[in-house]
Formats: sequence, structure tokens, C-alpha cells
Amino acid sequence: MQSFSSEYFAELARRLNTDPVWLEKARTLTVKITLTVTDRASSYMLDIVNGTVTPKAAKPEDPADFKFEGPADMWGKIMAGQTDFNTAVITGKMKFKGSLPKIMGIQPQMNKLVQTAKEIPAQA
Repeated sequence: MQSFSSEYFAELARRLNTDPVWLEKARTLTVKITLTVTDRASSYMLDIVNGTVTPKAAKPEDPADFKFEGPADMWGKIMAGQTDFNTAVITGKMKFKGSLPKIMGIQPQMNKLVQTAKEIPAQA
């Protein structure tokens, strides 16, 4: 399966929506997160309502609570565990838009989401 594809995000949503740990951690989480690969002009939104994840193709300018934008190689490094979102943003390799205090407040949920995404076999 191709990373950053509709199939990839559908699989991520399927895994999270059937994971009891995610459902417990995220049961009150309602947020929209847009993820953009800047050098491929590809964006997807994770629309999370009370922990239920619905992915959809998006545009970088679509309204969202949080937006992460970066090149394909940086996304690959995050998925390979060679770096993380915090380091990528702090070092300027990835852009973040949204409330820093709010994203920090949902770190446990974000960590679970990223860990689940890393477990999906995908090609860059």
C-alpha cells in the first residue's frame, strides 16, 4: 500500500476505530488534523469526533485545528522512527499550524495515532 494514500488513511482509521486503547484515550477527542506532503501536493484530513476517526482528501487551506506540512522525506523519517513531529517542527523541517498548548494537551492521543500509523506497512 502506498503511504499517504486514501487506502493508507482508511486503514489507519479502521485500526484506530477498532482499538480499545485508542477509543478509551480519545473518547472525548474532537479535532481536525490536516497532514500535507508539500512536495507531492497531497493532503489528508483526519476528522476525529469523540474518538472516531474519519479520513478524507483535503486541501492545505481547508480549516483544521492542527496542520502539519512537510516534504515526503521528512514524513518518511517520522514513520521510520528516525525523528518525531516535535523535533521536525522545532528544527524547521516541518511546519505546524495550530495551538501549541492544545496539541500538547492531546499528546497521549497523538502518540497513539502516530504509533498506529507506523505499524501500517506502506511504501513511500
